[in-house]
Amino acid sequence: MLFSVLIINITPIFAEEISDATTNLLNYDIEPGELAIMWLGNHQKGSLEGYASAGFLLRTTNYVIAIDPSSLFLDDVDSLDRLDAIFITHDHGDHFDPNTVIAMQAKTGSYVIADPTSASMLFDKIPDDKLIQIEPNEKITISGITVDAFAAEHPTETPLLYVIEFDGYRIFHGSDSGFVEDLKNIESRVHVAMVPAGDPSPTASPQVAFEMTQATNPYVVIPMHGSPEQMEEFSNLVEGSGLGTTVTIPSALEIIVPTEIVPEFGLLAVLVLSAGMIMVIYILRQKSLIQIKC
Repeated sequence: MLFSVLIINITPIFAEEISDATTNLLNYDIEPGELAIMWLGNHQKGSLEGYASAGFLLRTTNYVIAIDPSSLFLDDVDSLDRLDAIFITHDHGDHFDPNTVIAMQAKTGSYVIADPTSASMLFDKIPDDKLIQIEPNEKITISGITVDAFAAEHPTETPLLYVIEFDGYRIFHGSDSGFVEDLKNIESRVHVAMVPAGDPSPTASPQVAFEMTQATNPYVVIPMHGSPEQMEEFSNLVEGSGLGTTVTIPSALEIIVPTEIVPEFGLLAVLVLSAGMIMVIYILRQKSLIQIKC
């Protein structure tokens, strides 16, 4: 069953609100196997004020990651008591602010995974063992987090798209790219996709977001960028397509815990779980036999 939540907060977001919301996310009573997602809202400064950002915080029981936080944490990083990785898709200011990333990394000791252009702005400012430059068509694993990078279509030097895997979840982030054919090569269905639905990106649109959704086939899709009208147009495209995808249009700084998805675990975890179940069955059977003999 398809479901759409048509909610978007168009008011600017300020540091104290982000601080409170971040604290709420990090203190949220998350259960094993759950994924909590928070959209960072709209940019609060300059010409981008009021536009929907592409920034997200995501949390499981084992990890906290940020994607394209822009400058939204610049005035208050104290709320970031924990952060395992920061992902940067490209160097435009509505996705990446060097000073903010430097402050976030210094506060938390997180890894920073970035496209080559953005990474070049962080050399000598972030410890070498924490700054990871990633290229298109490269797949790396860092501290249990795997990221697969794809070249994006956007007017800058080295823009990227990411499929990020951690704690059994696959997350797609579409930056503010146009559609690229390489996305059709993604073999496994992603759990959550964040896709760009329009303004202020010149390469994003409801149709682009829909094509990304078709290619990644997510259980849940969350549009970013774009006006409320563009996001609603995107939602209508998905709902009319017959895809088994839930569209969630986020409210700024709201904690979203999708119920439509469950994590996928590797073969080793499955074997361990199966062995545990067999052992339990064996013990229960032995107890039954003892009781019968008595």
